Amino acid sequence: MPGSIHRLLAQEKAARLRATIGVFIVALVGFWVVDSILDCLLEPSMTLVGELIAPGLREIWVRLLVAACLVLLWRARLARRRFQLLWAALDAAPDGVQIVDPNGLVAYSNRSVQTIYGWSPAELQGRNVNEMNADPTFASREIFPALQRDGSWQGELEVRHKDGHTFPIWLTTSLVTGTAGRPVGAIGVIRDVSERKRAERETWEYARRLEEATSLKDLFADILRHDLLGPAATVQLSIESLLRREPDPAATRRILETARRSCVKLIELIEGAAKYAKLSTAQGIDFETLDLGKVLQDVVDEFETRARERRLRILVDAPGEYQARANPMIEDVFENLLSNAAKYGPEGGTVWIRVDDDGSRWRVSVTDSGEGIPDADKEKVFLRFERLRKEGVKGTGLGLAIARRIVDLHGGRIWVEDAPARGARFCVTIPKAGSPSPPQAQTPTPGVG
Repeated sequence: MPGSIHRLLAQEKAARLRATIGVFIVALVGFWVVDSILDCLLEPSMTLVGELIAPGLREIWVRLLVAACLVLLWRARLARRRFQLLWAALDAAPDGVQIVDPNGLVAYSNRSVQTIYGWSPAELQGRNVNEMNADPTFASREIFPALQRDGSWQGELEVRHKDGHTFPIWLTTSLVTGTAGRPVGAIGVIRDVSERKRAERETWEYARRLEEATSLKDLFADILRHDLLGPAATVQLSIESLLRREPDPAATRRILETARRSCVKLIELIEGAAKYAKLSTAQGIDFETLDLGKVLQDVVDEFETRARERRLRILVDAPGEYQARANPMIEDVFENLLSNAAKYGPEGGTVWIRVDDDGSRWRVSVTDSGEGIPDADKEKVFLRFERLRKEGVKGTGLGLAIARRIVDLHGGRIWVEDAPARGARFCVTIPKAGSPSPPQAQTPTPGVG
């Protein structure tokens, strides 16, 4: 069997010529002997030796012609077997194979094409390849010109399955020319790369999670380095001071108050870090319809005590209903922006909160009357442990990083700009109710997580 296949598929001209000559000699000798015997039987006057050695000229030509016909029959049978073998191999190829005419009409599809597209070879017969592509102009616009120019094309493209869904394939196609060198069609080898793309996505997701794990490790290392050690040392010094001092109620109260503030700061840091870590690894959140006007009013009401302490005036310009697709944690974003406006604005200042229609989104802006934020720091304020230097301002440096991550999970955007008069204006966009939910959580904004 292996030898038979090798003979069928032999491409060397010399080998084919040697085989043809051998068959011709065998056919000529065989028919020469048979014809000589038949002549002797039909003509008793003829001798076998004479017919074998010295036949007439007519007999010689007949024997040569019959031998040539036998060779031609052998060559035709060999070509048919070779064609059947190649056709069967083409049909059994693991990749899809299609042949199209110069107009892009499908002339042949193997069985793997049906596995890939869902269409049977008979259903594809005569269809234009443009009908099979997600972009019905891609073949005419890209592939056919490249075939005419370079003779081949390969690349990835989106195609359409029989059931309507689209998926990626890798196509390698070449121009097929006839005996005169003119193009008679093109042959394409098709490979479904959906699994490869899925594996690539999984690898990318795994790498992203590794990066997130590294980021979380760095986060807690930063917390230890930046803030936890300071309050912990203060608590330790307070306790040591109490142990060394003689009992003095006033001094003891001051020391205990200092320790209490340090403990509060420790708790805030740990809670903020835990929340940030949870949000950094979140793949998605649940949404519901919330009225941003009510959410903002609730935030302002809860902030009333702190506002009185700083004699702060808060003006809310949100008279209507602003139905948004949001998670209740969006309230944390506005609480943080209001807290920052109070911290960095002047005592007795004003904070303006406003909701505007921004197409498919609501834009909420929180404006203070402070000193504003330099352009060089407008992006830095959203990085963890980054906060503007201002005497007497306390905080963990995680608030705006958490706010940005929450807004990212909503598919929105948060940024800071200069207020028209003075101060800073923080803006947040949130999708309106009825907007489609993000398919998955967005990756953290660079520098944030």
